[in-house]
Amino acid sequence: MDTHIMAVAVCFLFISRPVELDPFGCFTSARRICSAFQTDDKSEGFVFSRGFGRKHHLQQDPRPGPPTACHLPEPPRCHHHHWGRRSAGHQRVPVSVSLRPVELLCPWREDRLWARAESSKEAAFTYAITAAGVAHAVTAACSQGNLSHCGCDREKQGYHDQEEGWKWGGCSADVKYGVEFSRRFVDAREIKKNARRLMNLHNNEAGRKVLEERMKLECKCHGVSGSCTTKTCWTTLPKFREIGYVLKERYTTALEVEAVRATRFRQPSFLRLKQSRGYIKPTDTDLVFLERSPNYCEEDTVTGSAGTRGRLCNHTSPLTDGCNLMCCGRGHNTHQYTRVWQCNCKFQWCCFVKCNTCSEKTEVFTCK
Repeated sequence: MDTHIMAVAVCFLFISRPVELDPFGCFTSARRICSAFQTDDKSEGFVFSRGFGRKHHLQQDPRPGPPTACHLPEPPRCHHHHWGRRSAGHQRVPVSVSLRPVELLCPWREDRLWARAESSKEAAFTYAITAAGVAHAVTAACSQGNLSHCGCDREKQGYHDQEEGWKWGGCSADVKYGVEFSRRFVDAREIKKNARRLMNLHNNEAGRKVLEERMKLECKCHGVSGSCTTKTCWTTLPKFREIGYVLKERYTTALEVEAVRATRFRQPSFLRLKQSRGYIKPTDTDLVFLERSPNYCEEDTVTGSAGTRGRLCNHTSPLTDGCNLMCCGRGHNTHQYTRVWQCNCKFQWCCFVKCNTCSEKTEVFTCK
C-alpha cells in the first residue's frame, strides 16, 4: 500500500479520535477533525502541522522510487478550529466546521460522560466527517498524481453522449478508489460486535455517501470562434468545506436509534429508529446516535458534566471561545488584575543580568 496514502489516512484518524481530551480537559471530538492539517509534498515526505505550529515529518525510505516505509511520530494533542490541505502549487485551504460551542468546550473527565459522549450525535458527526475526509484526501492525491497506486478515473474515458456532443476528458477524480480505501482503512477499527460498531459503521458510510453525492461535473467547450461544437467533461471533488456544511446539517437532524439483535446469535444485527413503530431504518445519509448528548452547559453529577461556570472566555470573540456562546447565555464576570514581569533584560559585565520590572493592568472574563 502506498506510503503517502497511509500518511494521509493516518493523519485523519489522529486528528479525529472520537472522544479525547485536549490539554485543557475539553471535549474536542468535533474540533479535532478541524485541527490544523497541512501537507507539503516534498522529497522528505509529508509535513503535518498541528497545534501551535509544531511540525512532524513522515520519514520515508531514502532509496529512490515509490516510498516503501514511513514513520509517524506520536502527534501532540491540539485544539485548533481549522482544517486545511496544501500540496505542491496549492495554497492552504482552511475549513471551519464547528458544532454548538456548549458541545465542545466543557471540561469533563468522568468515565460516565466519556462513555456517553462516544455514543452521542457529536461522535456521529466526528466519525462521518473523518471517513469523508480520508476519502476526499486520498481521491485528491490520486488526481494530482501524488500517489503511485491510483490516478484518474479510467471508467470516464471516450464519448459519453454523442448526440449532445460531449465526451469524457481531462482527469476525472476517482472517488470510488478514495471511498473504497476509506472503507477498508477507517472501518477496520470496528471489530467489536456491538451497537457502537453498527452506529460507527453507519456514520462512516453516511460521510462517504455525502461525498459521492456531491461530486461535480465540469466541462470545457471546443469549437470555431468560441462556439461549443463539442464539450470535454470531467468529474471533480467538491471543496471539503461543502462536505463539512452538509454533515453539520445532518448533525442537527441526527436520529436516535437502537440496535436490533438477531434471534439466533443475540448479537446486534441492524439499527432502527428508536421512536418509530416497527423496524424503520435510517437512510444511508442520516447520522445516527445511541444516547442523547449530556447537557454540557450545566454541572451534572449524574453524567459527570462539569458545566461551563467559571470557564475563561473572550468577551469580544463571536467564535466558540466567546463569552456569549461559552457561557450559554448566563453572562460573564470581569476580573481586573495587574500582571508583573521582568523586562528589558541586559547582560552586565561582569557577570550578571539586569532587568527592569514591567507591569500592566489587564482583564480576564469568566462565565457566570
